[in-house]
Amino acid sequence: MNEELLDQWERDFRAAARADDYAMFREHLGRLLPQEHPGQRLRPDEPQSMLEATIRIVRMCSAFASLDGRGQEFGRFLNMQKYNSAEATDARYVFTFDLWGKAFARILVEAELQTLDLADLYGTPWSDYKVVGFHYLWISHPDWSNLTKEELRQLEDGVTYDLRFDYGEDEVDFWFDDSLDETYLFVSVQDVYESEDESDD
Repeated sequence: MNEELLDQWERDFRAAARADDYAMFREHLGRLLPQEHPGQRLRPDEPQSMLEATIRIVRMCSAFASLDGRGQEFGRFLNMQKYNSAEATDARYVFTFDLWGKAFARILVEAELQTLDLADLYGTPWSDYKVVGFHYLWISHPDWSNLTKEELRQLEDGVTYDLRFDYGEDEVDFWFDDSLDETYLFVSVQDVYESEDESDD
């Protein structure tokens, strides 16, 4: 991916967010945090933090694409990353990442889930936040319409295939919950740790 194109995308993305005073990010987080983070109030700086985390993830995806020789695929991915999700005509889903409570990031993804590698992102160290990967993930439509049963099944299958391609059941554990809200699928991901009894064997 041409670095100049990536830099231009970032400038445009920042400008759109600032022109809107981060209202779309503020509304987006407001839909998720009260339900999944009891007692945690939306900090005044959270929407700005979401902007920075989103840019970091997009740039990391660019690095992964370069290493894997998927420049053309990343071009499609980058074109979907609009601040105003309604402008991303190819985007079917929104993936919102919780980077272990340090920041939230919003990524737009096509229906086939081919341009985003969750396994790579789960293993990514974020030096600015002093964490690795992500803990929680919400998957929704850009317009917050309800997910169908077929979509829920396909999303669970897609996430499972992605994570299990790189991580075995003895390495990473994850579970899904579609009962919290009809507009999103909630995913919890974490490392598998041996119990003291197992480690003594």
